[in-house]
This record gives sequence, structure tokens and C-alpha cells, in this order.
Amino acid sequence: MAKIKLMLADNHTAVRDGLKALFEKVTDVKVTAEADDGIQTLEKVKSTKPEVLLMDISMPRLTGIDAIRQIKQASENTEIIILSMIQKRDYIREALHAGAMGYLLKTSPFEEVLGAVRSAYQKTYYLSSEINADIIHNYLKKDSAEPFLSKLNQLTRREHIIFRMMAEGRTPNEIAGRLTISPKTVAKHRTNLMEKLAVKNTATLVRYALQIGVFDLEKQAGSGD
Repeated sequence: MAKIKLMLADNHTAVRDGLKALFEKVTDVKVTAEADDGIQTLEKVKSTKPEVLLMDISMPRLTGIDAIRQIKQASENTEIIILSMIQKRDYIREALHAGAMGYLLKTSPFEEVLGAVRSAYQKTYYLSSEINADIIHNYLKKDSAEPFLSKLNQLTRREHIIFRMMAEGRTPNEIAGRLTISPKTVAKHRTNLMEKLAVKNTATLVRYALQIGVFDLEKQAGSGD
């Protein structure tokens, strides 16, 4: 089985060493590169092309936000997860807008970090369970989401529930388990709701969900399955 190529970027050696030791016990992830500042991160991403980058947002030389933008320009297929002690609204907002696929706190358990890496590899958005999405959506402009917002009433109740769970970063298997339906049924609902909302990928869907306030969406849900 092919392993996810993961890069770790943090200016604290102890953090990188600790994470690397934990990932060495995982069968589907391999740490292929490390960096301790923003410039080095950018250079190593260009040379090693990791599939997922787990990165501190506040490293020296090149700040995390600027690094995200430049990394996405240099390697658009590298998905970025921010790992930070910072839980400020503006940091989270800027990271998402810059192109990060997820945001985790350094207090997150390793199981969640691993889940985020796997989700990012599958192009699925991920937010730490410790982060309330309400702290984000009030700081995001809603203008660009208005056409999306107007389409929400087209969703059935079941599609709306699946949409919300996708926005929370849950995998298809997790959604299937929680709703007691098959992953195939989840995939069908996912395809239908994305067609109705006119979005082409999960990252765009989640960005709009955050802009309009994902935890307020049930008020606008449709009815029926």
C-alpha cells in the first residue's frame, strides 16, 4: 500500500521529533521531509513535493500565511494543514483563505492529527474539534457566497445533514456510520448536493459553508430524504 508522503514544518525540534515518532508507528503515512522555518519549508516543498504538509503558522523568516500562499503556488497538489497554538479568528480565517485544507491546535490528540492528514490526502477539509466554526464565519465575507446561499433550499433534509457533516470534516465512512447508511448512499447524496449547489469540490463547498455559517444552516434545510 502506498504511503502518504508527509512533510513536517515547525521551528520547535521537539514538536517535529514527537510527531515523527508517532507517525513512524502508522502504516499508511511516511514523513519524507522536515523544515524549521518558512523559507526552508518552501524550498523543501518544491524539491520533495509532499502530498500533505503539516505546518506551524508562526515560523520565522517567512510567516505561515505567506508560506501557505507561496507553497500552493509552487506545489498546488500539496495539501496544507496548519498545526498551531493560536486559536484566534483572524489566523484561522487567513489560513483558510490562503489555501490551507485544515487547521488543528497543538493540543489536538494524535488521533485527530492523523485523521486530518488522511482527510487532506483525500482532498477533504478538516477543522480541529476544539475549534468552533462560529468563530470563523463571522469574519468571512458573505458576498461571494450569496448565490450558493440561495441554492440551499434545494437540498433535501438528508442532503443538508450530509452537507453539514462534510463541512465538519467528516469522512464518507464516518458519515455513513453516523447515519446508518452505506458509503455508496453517502456518495450519491454528496454528488446530488454538490450538483444542486453548483460546486465542483469539497474545499469550495466547505469554504462557502464557513462563509454563511455552517452551524446556522439547519434553519434553512429542506424537508424529506
